[in-house]
Amino acid sequence: MEEQTVEQNIKQQTIEQKIADLKKITKNDGDQAYSEAQFELAKIYFLDKKNSEAAIKHLLKVKKLGNSTLYAEAQFKLALIYQDENNIAQAEHHYLQVQREDNTDAFARAQYCLALIYQFKKQDIERAEHYYLQVERQDNADVYAEAQCNLADIYEEEKQDIEQAEYHYLQVQRQDNADSYARAQCNLALIYEKEKQDIEQAERHYLRVKRQDNADAYAKAQFNLALIYEEEKQDIEQAEYHYLQVKKQDNADVYAEAQWNLALIYQVEKQDIEQAEHYYLQVQRQDNADAYAKAQFNLAGIYQEEKQDIEQAEYHYLQVKKQDNADVYAKAQFNLAGIYQFKKQNIEQAERHYLRVKREDNAEAYARAQWNLALINQFKKQDIEKAERHYLRVKKQDNADVYVWAQWNLGLIYQTEKQLYNKASQCFLQCYKSSDLKISNMANIYLGDNIYFNQTKGSLKKAEEYYLNVSYSNDLFMLYTIAQIMLSVIDNNNEASTLFADANKREQSVTHYICDIRTLAQNIQKQLLVTFKLNKKLKSQNKQYERQVAHYTRPGVLFSLLKNETSDFRLNVVDFMNDPTENQILTNWLDIKTDRDSEIKSFLASFSFNHNSLNQFRLYGNENNIVGSSVSVVFNQNFFGDDVEHSINPDGINHLNKFTSVKIPKQDFIDNKTDANEKNEPLTQSSFHDLSLFRCLYFDPNNEYISLAKRNKFSFYLEHRESSAAEIEEKWNDYLKQLDEEHKIETIREILNQIKQKIKELKANEKIKNLSILDQLITLAVMPISCLIKHAAFEDEDECRMIYITNIADEKIQAPTDYVQASSLFINYKTVEDYIEKIYLGPQCEAHHKLWITNHFRISSKPRSKLVKVIQSEMPLR
Repeated sequence: MEEQTVEQNIKQQTIEQKIADLKKITKNDGDQAYSEAQFELAKIYFLDKKNSEAAIKHLLKVKKLGNSTLYAEAQFKLALIYQDENNIAQAEHHYLQVQREDNTDAFARAQYCLALIYQFKKQDIERAEHYYLQVERQDNADVYAEAQCNLADIYEEEKQDIEQAEYHYLQVQRQDNADSYARAQCNLALIYEKEKQDIEQAERHYLRVKRQDNADAYAKAQFNLALIYEEEKQDIEQAEYHYLQVKKQDNADVYAEAQWNLALIYQVEKQDIEQAEHYYLQVQRQDNADAYAKAQFNLAGIYQEEKQDIEQAEYHYLQVKKQDNADVYAKAQFNLAGIYQFKKQNIEQAERHYLRVKREDNAEAYARAQWNLALINQFKKQDIEKAERHYLRVKKQDNADVYVWAQWNLGLIYQTEKQLYNKASQCFLQCYKSSDLKISNMANIYLGDNIYFNQTKGSLKKAEEYYLNVSYSNDLFMLYTIAQIMLSVIDNNNEASTLFADANKREQSVTHYICDIRTLAQNIQKQLLVTFKLNKKLKSQNKQYERQVAHYTRPGVLFSLLKNETSDFRLNVVDFMNDPTENQILTNWLDIKTDRDSEIKSFLASFSFNHNSLNQFRLYGNENNIVGSSVSVVFNQNFFGDDVEHSINPDGINHLNKFTSVKIPKQDFIDNKTDANEKNEPLTQSSFHDLSLFRCLYFDPNNEYISLAKRNKFSFYLEHRESSAAEIEEKWNDYLKQLDEEHKIETIREILNQIKQKIKELKANEKIKNLSILDQLITLAVMPISCLIKHAAFEDEDECRMIYITNIADEKIQAPTDYVQASSLFINYKTVEDYIEKIYLGPQCEAHHKLWITNHFRISSKPRSKLVKVIQSEMPLR
């Protein structure tokens, strides 16, 4: 410490001695010596003694006559001191004293500083431009580069003259000023990227920016290069590389954005949640508050959705502050409210967070928050008035989907709670044309009912229009049923006034019966669904008893399905099947009057659990009238779907209606990260849902005998021929146990009798019995199973079916071009090659058939996990 003090004293003594020596130099020693002494004194007072006032005094004594070069430098230093003291007028005065002929270097710097004063202090762009243009490379290359850069900025930002901006950026050379060169290259790249849409040129300029030249510009260039690779070139690996070049010490703000984008790449593109989490955690508020808010929001989403850690999700949502990013803050508050409402059942806390979501921050989140607040008050707190206020705050421009739901619930409040039918109908009018099928159907029913039952004014014609707007869908069967009933009643106006006193009477006397029948039919349909997994505990599909099914067809058809220009597997219309009772067994037994000329048509494809069946080879797919010449194509389960709803085409049932099914929006949480419309186009694999497979139910209407399609015992002996008879019998008995056929039959029999009883009760009411639409609606209700019930005489076929029910106007329906087959209609399903497990050739199949089928799979370019077996059936047949 003492040594340091001694050194300071010595230095101070040296400075004082130097001052004393310099002050001895007077004007008598000559103008040049005097000016040089005054300049040195000014430096000592400014740099060592921090005495600006004394420095100014000595600089003012430097005369041009003594040393014009030194005088110019003194004037420049004076201007800098005055500028530091914010005395812009004096600074400008002294900068202007610096002339090029006196000191080219000082002149360049003075002109540059004058330009800065006019650009940033006086906002006089023209004067700033004038002074920048005075700076020439030969005067001071370093300052020239900076001046050219600033000139370019003026042309780009103030004058919107991109060509001039580009010109000046291009004047900046690395050897003049590496820092300005890096900045100019970065800005040139932006011009090519944003203004000229020349990505390749932009990339070249970004790549010229080096960290050693300008770390800040380098960070920005690397970030923008990453964006080019990510968004324009879809090269995620290169994007990741450039994001990783951005270091925090170069530009903390850009580093935070780069880490955010890296996290998104790992979360969305690479599905690597751990790495995504790592990068999100690198984003700090002090570096980039906006990116920090987004990172915390996505971290919360990871913990909420991927890790099911609600506490951590809550913690990260709470880190999002309004001042960081108001939009993300609103979404975070909404999701926090969802956590409290749905996960923690803390309604009061949920309400507090919903109330923090403001329209000006995020209009969509605000609409959804108001919707949820309304639901809380309506159903949890039974505060109808408060619920009404929140519903009314949801505006269409905020969120059109939520607005429709808010209007619907408001309508219900006015209709059912307040009996304000006109106000209710006004709300329903906001919904009745909604693309959301459920809401539009419900709104149209209420609008029609309010007119029909005289709760609001309007003609029956107007009510009819509303009922006509109600479209069929499998999950909204009741609404469609109501509309069809009312259309029938209005059409037969003489009985209209006495049939239903109100909507409740209608539901009790007709609608509930029809819907109950539909539910019962769907229960049977589920019993008949082929799951391919009778034993759900088995992990290996190869050990399942019902793992594959066979389709019997002509070799020529198989050839068409497999040849180079593959054709699609077909479903054929049932009207021309070989069973004359097809699709009529059930309706006849239920005494339902059906319309043989109905526009609703059923298309199906038949399969069998028995892959190598002599009887099937004899009956189906024979070629050239040779019995047993057919083939059995064995399909795996992936050929079929598991959603039974797809078996009935809603647009087909209601093809004239303008609505199609859409998803109901989920309202509990906002997605932390980010449906294709279906068109009625000619059927292709890409436009068709996978259809489910159902086993047939064999039924004798005279004695009510029932059996189910299943594998026959002989198929077990064929499959397990290496095993002993006892082992095969054991497998057979295990299969029957898993199939649980007796219980299934008992259940189905009971349900069928319930359906019959429902119809009997429904038709016991003479007024209802005469309703013209009644049999048509019952037919529609049992439609899911009509095609699955066959006469018991066909029991030995053990058939299962893929079904598609639609309207004759469906554009998917095609007619054959071959006149011989002109009596048939069909629908293309999809190509088959990827789903074939094996092919059995009928006992009378010709030898060349095996040859070309085997060769086809040998030369096929499609990769396969295992070869398709081609097996000649050994069934005895002459």
